[in-house]
Amino acid sequence: MIKTRCAICDTFGNATLLYQARFPQGGVDSSVYAPRRKRDGVHYQMVKCKTCGLVRSDPIMGKTQLAKLYLKSVCDYTDKDENKPLRRTYGYYLSQWIKNYKVKKGSLLDIGCANGFFLEEALAQGFKKVSGVEPSRSAIQKAHPNVKSSILEGMFDEKTFPPEQFDAVTFFQTLDHVPDPNIFLQNCFKVLKKGGFIFAINHNIQSFPARLLKERCPIIDIGHAYLYDLHTMRLIFQKNGFSVLDVFRAKNTVSLNYFLQLLPLPFFFKSFLQTCSRWLNLDALTFPIYLGNLGIIARKPSSYEE
Repeated sequence: MIKTRCAICDTFGNATLLYQARFPQGGVDSSVYAPRRKRDGVHYQMVKCKTCGLVRSDPIMGKTQLAKLYLKSVCDYTDKDENKPLRRTYGYYLSQWIKNYKVKKGSLLDIGCANGFFLEEALAQGFKKVSGVEPSRSAIQKAHPNVKSSILEGMFDEKTFPPEQFDAVTFFQTLDHVPDPNIFLQNCFKVLKKGGFIFAINHNIQSFPARLLKERCPIIDIGHAYLYDLHTMRLIFQKNGFSVLDVFRAKNTVSLNYFLQLLPLPFFFKSFLQTCSRWLNLDALTFPIYLGNLGIIARKPSSYEE
Protein backbone atom coordinates (compact mmCIF):
# COMPACT_ATOMS: atom_id res chain seq x y z
CA MET A 1 0.00 0.00 0.00
CA ILE A 2 1.29 3.45 -0.91
CA LYS A 3 0.22 6.92 0.17
CA THR A 4 -1.42 9.07 -2.50
CA ARG A 5 -1.26 12.81 -3.06
CA CYS A 6 -3.82 15.25 -4.44
CA ALA A 7 -3.32 15.08 -8.20
CA ILE A 8 -4.20 18.77 -8.56
CA CYS A 9 -2.49 20.37 -5.55
CA ASP A 10 0.41 17.85 -5.31
CA THR A 11 0.00 17.65 -1.53
CA PHE A 12 0.05 14.65 0.80
CA GLY A 13 -2.33 14.89 3.72
CA ASN A 14 -4.24 18.21 3.73
CA ALA A 15 -7.42 16.17 3.36
CA THR A 16 -10.67 15.44 5.16
CA LEU A 17 -11.57 11.81 5.84
CA LEU A 18 -14.75 10.81 4.03
CA TYR A 19 -14.95 7.03 4.53
CA GLN A 20 -12.91 4.41 6.34
CA ALA A 21 -11.53 1.52 4.29
CA ARG A 22 -13.72 -1.57 3.78
CA PHE A 23 -11.97 -4.67 2.44
CA PRO A 24 -13.37 -8.18 1.76
CA GLN A 25 -12.67 -10.75 4.46
CA GLY A 26 -10.78 -13.00 2.04
CA GLY A 27 -8.51 -10.19 0.91
CA VAL A 28 -8.26 -8.23 -2.33
CA ASP A 29 -8.03 -10.21 -5.59
CA SER A 30 -8.79 -9.63 -9.27
CA SER A 31 -12.54 -10.20 -8.78
CA VAL A 32 -12.98 -6.79 -7.13
CA TYR A 33 -11.49 -5.11 -10.23
CA ALA A 34 -13.85 -6.76 -12.72
CA PRO A 35 -15.66 -4.29 -15.06
CA ARG A 36 -19.25 -3.60 -14.03
CA ARG A 37 -19.22 -6.14 -11.21
CA LYS A 38 -22.08 -6.05 -8.75
CA ARG A 39 -21.17 -3.41 -6.18
CA ASP A 40 -20.32 -4.80 -2.76
CA GLY A 41 -19.23 -1.77 -0.70
CA VAL A 42 -15.51 -2.67 -0.94
CA HIS A 43 -13.26 0.40 -1.10
CA TYR A 44 -10.06 2.00 0.13
CA GLN A 45 -10.07 4.81 2.66
CA MET A 46 -11.50 7.86 0.87
CA VAL A 47 -10.38 11.44 1.54
CA LYS A 48 -11.14 14.89 0.09
CA CYS A 49 -8.52 17.59 -0.53
CA LYS A 50 -9.15 20.63 1.67
CA THR A 51 -7.88 23.01 -1.02
CA CYS A 52 -9.38 21.92 -4.37
CA GLY A 53 -11.98 19.33 -3.32
CA LEU A 54 -10.56 16.40 -5.30
CA VAL A 55 -11.63 13.05 -3.79
CA ARG A 56 -9.13 10.18 -3.74
CA SER A 57 -8.37 6.76 -2.27
CA ASP A 58 -5.53 6.92 0.25
CA PRO A 59 -3.54 4.68 0.57
CA ILE A 60 -3.85 2.29 -2.39
CA MET A 61 -1.99 -0.68 -3.91
CA GLY A 62 1.11 0.01 -6.00
CA LYS A 63 0.97 0.26 -9.80
CA THR A 64 2.58 -3.15 -10.41
CA GLN A 65 0.06 -4.95 -8.20
CA LEU A 66 -2.84 -3.05 -9.76
CA ALA A 67 -1.72 -3.93 -13.29
CA LYS A 68 -1.64 -7.63 -12.40
CA LEU A 69 -5.13 -7.50 -10.88
CA TYR A 70 -6.61 -5.72 -13.91
CA LEU A 71 -4.93 -8.22 -16.25
CA LYS A 72 -6.65 -11.12 -14.47
CA SER A 73 -10.04 -9.40 -14.08
CA VAL A 74 -12.93 -11.06 -15.92
CA CYS A 75 -15.20 -9.01 -18.18
CA ASP A 76 -18.60 -10.71 -18.20
CA TYR A 77 -21.14 -7.93 -18.80
CA THR A 78 -20.76 -8.26 -22.57
CA ASP A 79 -22.45 -11.65 -22.31
CA LYS A 80 -25.55 -9.97 -20.90
CA ASP A 81 -26.19 -7.70 -23.88
CA GLU A 82 -25.05 -4.57 -22.03
CA ASN A 83 -23.02 -3.44 -25.04
CA LYS A 84 -26.05 -2.00 -26.85
CA PRO A 85 -27.01 0.65 -24.25
CA LEU A 86 -23.33 1.51 -23.70
CA ARG A 87 -22.77 1.94 -27.41
CA ARG A 88 -25.94 4.02 -27.68
CA THR A 89 -24.82 6.32 -24.84
CA TYR A 90 -21.29 6.97 -26.08
CA GLY A 91 -22.30 6.86 -29.73
CA TYR A 92 -24.76 9.71 -29.18
CA TYR A 93 -22.13 11.89 -27.52
CA LEU A 94 -19.60 10.95 -30.22
CA SER A 95 -21.94 12.18 -32.94
CA GLN A 96 -22.57 15.45 -31.08
CA TRP A 97 -18.85 15.94 -30.45
CA ILE A 98 -18.01 15.43 -34.13
CA LYS A 99 -20.80 17.76 -35.22
CA ASN A 100 -20.19 20.60 -32.76
CA TYR A 101 -16.39 20.69 -32.87
CA LYS A 102 -15.68 19.54 -36.43
CA VAL A 103 -13.49 16.68 -35.22
CA LYS A 104 -11.23 15.25 -37.91
CA LYS A 105 -12.28 11.62 -38.44
CA GLY A 106 -8.82 10.24 -39.08
CA SER A 107 -7.36 8.15 -36.25
CA LEU A 108 -8.93 7.50 -32.84
CA LEU A 109 -7.56 5.86 -29.69
CA ASP A 110 -9.91 4.50 -27.00
CA ILE A 111 -8.15 3.81 -23.67
CA GLY A 112 -9.71 1.14 -21.45
CA CYS A 113 -11.75 -0.01 -24.44
CA ALA A 114 -13.10 -3.26 -22.89
CA ASN A 115 -14.26 -5.47 -25.77
CA GLY A 116 -13.99 -2.67 -28.31
CA PHE A 117 -17.66 -1.78 -28.69
CA PHE A 118 -16.82 1.93 -28.95
CA LEU A 119 -14.17 1.23 -31.58
CA GLU A 120 -16.93 -0.39 -33.65
CA GLU A 121 -19.10 2.69 -33.14
CA ALA A 122 -16.28 5.05 -34.15
CA LEU A 123 -15.78 3.10 -37.39
CA ALA A 124 -19.52 3.20 -38.02
CA GLN A 125 -19.44 6.99 -37.62
CA GLY A 126 -16.68 7.40 -40.16
CA PHE A 127 -13.30 7.19 -38.43
CA LYS A 128 -10.72 5.76 -40.81
CA LYS A 129 -8.51 4.06 -38.22
CA VAL A 130 -9.16 3.01 -34.62
CA SER A 131 -6.92 1.66 -31.87
CA GLY A 132 -7.64 0.49 -28.34
CA VAL A 133 -5.75 -0.30 -25.15
CA GLU A 134 -7.24 -2.69 -22.58
CA PRO A 135 -5.65 -4.46 -19.59
CA SER A 136 -8.28 -7.23 -19.33
CA ARG A 137 -7.41 -10.22 -21.50
CA SER A 138 -10.93 -11.54 -20.95
CA ALA A 139 -12.44 -8.38 -22.44
CA ILE A 140 -10.21 -8.44 -25.53
CA GLN A 141 -11.11 -12.07 -26.23
CA LYS A 142 -14.74 -10.97 -26.59
CA ALA A 143 -14.00 -8.23 -29.12
CA HIS A 144 -15.58 -8.34 -32.58
CA PRO A 145 -13.15 -9.61 -35.26
CA ASN A 146 -13.17 -6.28 -37.11
CA VAL A 147 -11.58 -4.46 -34.12
CA LYS A 148 -9.91 -7.22 -32.09
CA SER A 149 -6.57 -6.89 -33.90
CA SER A 150 -6.60 -3.15 -33.17
CA ILE A 151 -6.61 -3.62 -29.38
CA LEU A 152 -3.35 -3.76 -27.43
CA GLU A 153 -3.32 -5.71 -24.18
CA GLY A 154 -1.87 -3.87 -21.20
CA MET A 155 -1.82 -0.53 -19.42
CA PHE A 156 -1.53 2.69 -21.43
CA ASP A 157 1.80 4.47 -20.82
CA GLU A 158 4.43 6.59 -22.58
CA LYS A 159 5.76 3.59 -24.52
CA THR A 160 2.46 2.39 -25.97
CA PHE A 161 2.41 4.67 -29.03
CA PRO A 162 4.80 7.13 -30.72
CA PRO A 163 4.07 10.87 -30.33
CA GLU A 164 1.34 12.66 -32.30
CA GLN A 165 -0.40 9.59 -33.71
CA PHE A 166 -4.09 10.37 -33.14
CA ASP A 167 -6.66 12.97 -34.09
CA ALA A 168 -8.82 11.95 -31.14
CA VAL A 169 -8.43 10.15 -27.81
CA THR A 170 -11.36 8.84 -25.79
CA PHE A 171 -11.79 7.07 -22.46
CA PHE A 172 -14.97 6.18 -20.61
CA GLN A 173 -15.11 5.39 -16.87
CA THR A 174 -11.32 5.02 -17.07
CA LEU A 175 -9.72 8.12 -15.53
CA ASP A 176 -11.26 7.31 -12.14
CA HIS A 177 -9.19 4.11 -12.09
CA VAL A 178 -5.84 5.74 -12.94
CA PRO A 179 -3.47 5.99 -9.93
CA ASP A 180 -1.47 8.85 -11.49
CA PRO A 181 -3.84 10.94 -13.65
CA ASN A 182 -1.20 13.60 -14.40
CA ILE A 183 1.15 11.13 -16.08
CA PHE A 184 -1.84 9.55 -17.84
CA LEU A 185 -3.04 12.89 -19.26
CA GLN A 186 0.51 13.90 -20.21
CA ASN A 187 0.80 10.66 -22.19
CA CYS A 188 -2.54 11.41 -23.86
CA PHE A 189 -1.21 14.86 -24.74
CA LYS A 190 1.89 13.31 -26.33
CA VAL A 191 0.04 10.85 -28.58
CA LEU A 192 -2.44 13.49 -29.80
CA LYS A 193 -1.68 15.47 -32.90
CA LYS A 194 -1.61 19.27 -32.50
CA GLY A 195 -5.19 20.47 -32.40
CA GLY A 196 -6.42 16.95 -31.53
CA PHE A 197 -9.33 16.33 -29.19
CA ILE A 198 -10.01 14.35 -26.03
CA PHE A 199 -13.52 13.21 -25.14
CA ALA A 200 -14.12 11.40 -21.84
CA ILE A 201 -16.96 10.42 -19.53
CA ASN A 202 -16.43 9.70 -15.85
CA HIS A 203 -18.29 9.49 -12.56
CA ASN A 204 -19.32 12.74 -10.89
CA ILE A 205 -18.74 12.72 -7.13
CA GLN A 206 -20.96 15.80 -6.78
CA SER A 207 -23.92 14.31 -8.63
CA PHE A 208 -27.27 14.02 -6.85
CA PRO A 209 -27.04 10.20 -6.45
CA ALA A 210 -23.52 10.47 -4.96
CA ARG A 211 -24.55 13.19 -2.50
CA LEU A 212 -27.73 11.32 -1.55
CA LEU A 213 -26.30 7.82 -1.15
CA LYS A 214 -22.85 8.83 0.17
CA GLU A 215 -20.85 5.67 1.01
CA ARG A 216 -23.63 3.45 -0.37
CA CYS A 217 -23.22 4.99 -3.83
CA PRO A 218 -21.76 2.47 -6.34
CA ILE A 219 -18.95 4.87 -7.29
CA ILE A 220 -17.42 4.52 -3.81
CA ASP A 221 -15.46 1.52 -5.00
CA ILE A 222 -12.02 -0.01 -4.62
CA GLY A 223 -11.35 0.41 -8.33
CA HIS A 224 -11.54 4.20 -8.14
CA ALA A 225 -8.28 5.94 -7.26
CA TYR A 226 -9.74 9.42 -7.84
CA LEU A 227 -13.28 10.76 -8.15
CA TYR A 228 -13.92 14.08 -9.90
CA ASP A 229 -16.62 16.72 -10.17
CA LEU A 230 -17.16 19.35 -12.86
CA HIS A 231 -14.66 21.70 -11.20
CA THR A 232 -11.84 19.26 -10.45
CA MET A 233 -12.16 17.59 -13.86
CA ARG A 234 -11.59 20.95 -15.53
CA LEU A 235 -8.62 21.68 -13.25
CA ILE A 236 -6.80 18.38 -13.87
CA PHE A 237 -7.03 18.80 -17.66
CA GLN A 238 -5.90 22.42 -17.56
CA LYS A 239 -2.98 21.47 -15.32
CA ASN A 240 -1.75 19.12 -18.04
CA GLY A 241 -1.84 21.62 -20.91
CA PHE A 242 -5.28 21.02 -22.44
CA SER A 243 -7.73 23.70 -23.50
CA VAL A 244 -11.03 22.69 -21.89
CA LEU A 245 -13.94 23.32 -24.26
CA ASP A 246 -16.81 21.90 -22.21
CA VAL A 247 -17.54 20.03 -18.98
CA PHE A 248 -21.10 18.78 -18.61
CA ARG A 249 -23.47 16.38 -16.86
CA ALA A 250 -23.77 13.26 -19.00
CA LYS A 251 -26.87 11.14 -19.50
CA ASN A 252 -26.67 7.34 -19.82
CA THR A 253 -28.85 4.88 -21.68
CA VAL A 254 -29.18 1.84 -19.41
CA SER A 255 -31.10 -1.42 -19.35
CA LEU A 256 -33.66 -2.03 -16.62
CA ASN A 257 -31.58 -5.02 -15.51
CA TYR A 258 -28.47 -2.88 -14.95
CA PHE A 259 -30.45 -0.08 -13.31
CA LEU A 260 -31.91 -2.53 -10.78
CA GLN A 261 -28.40 -3.79 -10.02
CA LEU A 262 -27.35 -0.26 -9.07
CA LEU A 263 -30.23 0.43 -6.69
CA PRO A 264 -29.18 0.36 -3.00
CA LEU A 265 -32.07 -1.88 -1.94
CA PRO A 266 -32.27 -4.90 0.40
CA PHE A 267 -31.24 -8.08 -1.39
CA PHE A 268 -34.64 -9.80 -1.21
CA PHE A 269 -36.49 -6.74 -2.58
CA LYS A 270 -33.96 -6.18 -5.39
CA SER A 271 -34.09 -9.90 -6.26
CA PHE A 272 -37.88 -9.73 -6.38
CA LEU A 273 -37.82 -6.75 -8.76
CA GLN A 274 -35.26 -8.44 -11.02
CA THR A 275 -37.33 -11.62 -11.12
CA CYS A 276 -40.45 -9.63 -12.02
CA SER A 277 -38.63 -7.74 -14.78
CA ARG A 278 -37.39 -11.02 -16.31
CA TRP A 279 -40.84 -12.62 -16.01
CA LEU A 280 -42.40 -9.62 -17.77
CA ASN A 281 -39.58 -9.68 -20.33
CA LEU A 282 -38.59 -6.12 -19.40
CA ASP A 283 -35.03 -6.64 -18.19
CA ALA A 284 -33.60 -5.63 -21.59
CA LEU A 285 -35.75 -2.48 -21.75
CA THR A 286 -33.51 0.60 -22.10
CA PHE A 287 -34.11 4.23 -21.14
CA PRO A 288 -32.05 7.44 -20.72
CA ILE A 289 -31.28 8.69 -17.22
CA TYR A 290 -28.82 10.91 -15.36
CA LEU A 291 -26.97 8.30 -13.30
CA GLY A 292 -24.31 10.67 -12.01
CA ASN A 293 -21.70 10.98 -14.75
CA LEU A 294 -19.87 13.93 -16.27
CA GLY A 295 -18.32 14.48 -19.67
CA ILE A 296 -15.39 16.59 -20.79
CA ILE A 297 -14.25 17.79 -24.20
CA ALA A 298 -10.71 19.17 -24.35
CA ARG A 299 -8.15 19.94 -27.01
CA LYS A 300 -4.39 19.89 -27.42
CA PRO A 301 -3.51 23.40 -28.60
CA SER A 302 -2.33 23.73 -32.17
CA SER A 303 1.07 25.37 -32.68
CA TYR A 304 -0.38 28.85 -33.22
CA GLU A 305 -2.37 28.60 -29.97
CA GLU A 306 0.60 27.63 -27.79
